[in-house]
Amino acid sequence: MLSFILPLLGRLHPLLVHLPIGFLIFGIILVFFPLKDFKNQVPFIRLAFLLGGISAALSSASGFLQYQHEGFGWETVQFHFYFGLATTAFSFWIFFYLKGKESIIPAIKYQAAGLSILLLLTGHLGGNITHGEEYLTEVLPPEIQSFLGREISENQGLVLPEQGWENLAYFEQVIQPILNSNCKSCHNPRNSKGELDLSSWEGVQKGGENGAIFHLVNWKESGLYSRLVLPLEDEDHMPPKEKRQPKKEEIELIRLWLEKGASPTLTLGQAQPELKILDPFFLREEIPFYPEIQPSLASEDSISFAKAKGFYVEPVFFGSAFLKVSCINFPEFTDADLKSLMGIRENIAYLDLSGTQGTEEILPSLAQFPNLTILKFNQMEIDGKNLEILSANSNLKWLYLNGTSIQFEQLDKLLQIPKLEKVFAFDTPLSQGAITKKYPFSLETGGFQLPKIPSDTIVY
Repeated sequence: MLSFILPLLGRLHPLLVHLPIGFLIFGIILVFFPLKDFKNQVPFIRLAFLLGGISAALSSASGFLQYQHEGFGWETVQFHFYFGLATTAFSFWIFFYLKGKESIIPAIKYQAAGLSILLLLTGHLGGNITHGEEYLTEVLPPEIQSFLGREISENQGLVLPEQGWENLAYFEQVIQPILNSNCKSCHNPRNSKGELDLSSWEGVQKGGENGAIFHLVNWKESGLYSRLVLPLEDEDHMPPKEKRQPKKEEIELIRLWLEKGASPTLTLGQAQPELKILDPFFLREEIPFYPEIQPSLASEDSISFAKAKGFYVEPVFFGSAFLKVSCINFPEFTDADLKSLMGIRENIAYLDLSGTQGTEEILPSLAQFPNLTILKFNQMEIDGKNLEILSANSNLKWLYLNGTSIQFEQLDKLLQIPKLEKVFAFDTPLSQGAITKKYPFSLETGGFQLPKIPSDTIVY
């Protein structure tokens, strides 16, 4: 009936362990930063080390009980236990050594420094047991982790190729990366909490102290899945709430693997997962929107000159050498005013001339803007007869022609712009006719209609 006492005392270890830390740090601080009358402080310093030693002994005893009843492997806790005993013994040693001392001598400071190191190592090893060896390093940038000697390639998590994902081995190339990034820090050959090793198929198949972690007949009862979907506050929820939690898509992939038989030879294609589950893990090459090679920063004098003329000028994003230039406050702009931007033409990636007095005669001058990516001609006298000149703007991606008089026959002149992605032509003659030709760029002409919903007919 009283068999619960020892396991309960073991579980008090996380509470007791903070007592010696507080007492000993207080004593160490008084050794290194004493008040003027050290002789009167000695009893308080000795008391701090005495209480620290007693609480460290109690903490070591409760930790040993926790090891015996919580399923920790001895190889996992042994060094933490030994350092805890050393901290206990050294605390009592300093307590007795200080007896009769009336002044600080170097030996006392050396001993206090040694105790500080012992305390730090003991706490560090205890933290590794509780949170895993990678608790502090796993949040660091990969470059810093590599510098510190941590192997990160196998724990980077799930990454899928967009082509050929069907041929991936479901366990080895999908489930194992999920376990590596979410579970391996606590369940590995060295730190097998609950006698469970999730770093390999053999460990997953073997299970832990409570037996198998997956069941082929009733997969919903598999601990590998059922613990993941428990409420976060439930003490049986895994991973613990203070640890990194798997994504909902990762949990779904584990569920599907179990549902399909949890076979080590099953392929991802054979399991037929929904693409929306896989989508967050596809490795996609991010293509920058603006040119990759940035020019030198524009001179402040050239920017000030353009602003004085009436242009609005700012970086396209913080720290970029590319500039956004707009005539929002300069409606009287004419073609001749473009020369005011020649000093920063290599930096201009976004140019908005909408609503100004500019004409198509400006196009040859714009050909000298090598990094122009977004160009806006909205509500200008543009009919599109000379748009082929824009083929010189090899980085142009978005062209705005809203409110102009451009015709369908003029669109072919845009086919020579190599990177053109979108053309916006709302409120133009193009908006009146049907688009019968397919273009390599997206053509937006308006005329969108939203479907009616029940609330549209409600009368208030």
